Amino acid sequence: MFAAAARAGRSAELDWLCADVAGRRYREADVPGLALFVNLNPDTLGTDPPDELVEAYMELTQEREVVVEITEQSVMREPARLLNAVIDARSRSARIALDDIGADPSSLAAMPLINPDIIKLDRSVIQSRSRPWAVSQVVNAVLDEAQRRGAQILAEGIERREDLDVARALGATLGQGWLFGRPGPLPERIARSDQPLARVRPRGHVRATPFEVLAGDAQVHPCTSEMYATMAGNIEMQAAQTTNPGILAVNLGDGELGDDARIGYNQLASRGIDVFILGSRVTPQPGGRIRGVPLSANDPLVRERTVLFVGSRYGSGAFAHRGSTDPLDGYRAGVCYDADKVIEAMLTLVNRLPN
Repeated sequence: MFAAAARAGRSAELDWLCADVAGRRYREADVPGLALFVNLNPDTLGTDPPDELVEAYMELTQEREVVVEITEQSVMREPARLLNAVIDARSRSARIALDDIGADPSSLAAMPLINPDIIKLDRSVIQSRSRPWAVSQVVNAVLDEAQRRGAQILAEGIERREDLDVARALGATLGQGWLFGRPGPLPERIARSDQPLARVRPRGHVRATPFEVLAGDAQVHPCTSEMYATMAGNIEMQAAQTTNPGILAVNLGDGELGDDARIGYNQLASRGIDVFILGSRVTPQPGGRIRGVPLSANDPLVRERTVLFVGSRYGSGAFAHRGSTDPLDGYRAGVCYDADKVIEAMLTLVNRLPN
């Protein structure tokens, strides 16, 4: 049914219908001690729900524990719209779960930006018996995020006792799968788990600029444009050397995207890194797999230069601001390797991405 809906261009409609049915059945079951998990595609979260659902959804999230599950599909297709939907869900007291972690590399890269309360390990991670390196890469990233942010790990696909043992060994405190029960009517009596659902501290979503976010904590020095280019090149070198998924955001300000840079960014994109280029002279389609974000002439980013690289376990950035009273070439610049601050700076750029 979902494949047919996708072919007909009606996936969001089907998603919202399923959410409506799930909410109504949840109310009818009258199990106030249990949470409701609703799975939605990122593209669906970027659309407005039917009018009749809005009031019911608001009422439900105020009365009960609701967790909005974001599937890994198309996580970075429209990141600004997705993050706005996440902020909206949290403002209504809903929690956020990131689904299918490990099934697609892009979900690992987006995990720090989405900042989920619950991280769901895909069944391929739990049931894998032949890819120890790939599994350890996913698990290490998830454990690091959970420990830093206070998120919970939920293991999917627990069908055998061996799967349960693996899930526990990987740090999961919640689980789902046929070992616990198959789809069907809810039993009349359900014992509430003694595991309370986590709620992480939301990240700040200030509509500022990377320089304003980073300059308060990192050392800033006068520099020439050539000196800044070296600083930015070091950050891009980290992106080129990583074997993990990541997100690279480059603000050119009022500069141009040269041919050599375009080729280099496309090489990074071909290796699974999401690359966004912002600037007043950048086109929406700079070529290849990189994505362009034109800036208006009065955007404060036009007076800045930024290179930010965020991965599942790290963050680094170079940033600069041009001011008329600054010495040398008119730049003040710095670097930052504090992952949380770099992610916060990245969010100021994501806010400017087109929906």
